Amino acid sequence: MRIFVLSCAIALLLSVSSAVAALTNAQRLARGLPILPPKFGRALPGYARTPTVAGTSKPISQVLALTNVFTGRILVKSHNGKPLGYLHNRVSGINGVNFGASSANLHVSFTTSRSGKGLIDIQVIDAAFPGPHYIGTTSNHTLATGSSTAVGFGNVVRTIWTFNPRTNELQVHYVNLDGHTAKTTIAYKIHDNTIFFVGDIGAYNAAQVNRDYHVSPITFYLDSAVEK
Repeated sequence: MRIFVLSCAIALLLSVSSAVAALTNAQRLARGLPILPPKFGRALPGYARTPTVAGTSKPISQVLALTNVFTGRILVKSHNGKPLGYLHNRVSGINGVNFGASSANLHVSFTTSRSGKGLIDIQVIDAAFPGPHYIGTTSNHTLATGSSTAVGFGNVVRTIWTFNPRTNELQVHYVNLDGHTAKTTIAYKIHDNTIFFVGDIGAYNAAQVNRDYHVSPITFYLDSAVEK
């Protein structure tokens, strides 16, 4: 019997102690009890040792490890694969093939993902012309099959290119104002040594009164070889 009474007394004492310990300092003061010292660590803002949630951004070193950087000159080839020359780096702009000294060849640099997927922009290195130092389209006309419309080529920032590291070919993917990607051909007019883009090279040539203004399809390739 004494043991039972003693056990009940101890249990009551522990529950009272626990209840007292759970009181806030304001409640303790109201009851004439001493206040508790502050508790540091998880209970205070700024001290909580909560797990850190991983961020979505990656360190720069990881981002660089997922990309490839390419530099070189852009070689222009005719429709039969014959090299015509390199893009011209001149004060008036980049349009045309360089038939002069190699010092006037246009040098470029661009970055691709390791997968090779996605569009890229192409930056010009040591440009002889004022910025922007990129290559792209200079107008926003609509390109389409059966249309003779052309879009200009020049030094404009445009993310419209893809690069094939196996063939080194650079292809253009022009997007019309309606958001649709147009089938695009890089056209070369030998009459005045100009380059531009068309959606239908046959339709463009058919619309020219003077045959001297006819154009032929060309392709761009990156040449990373060291110049001699």
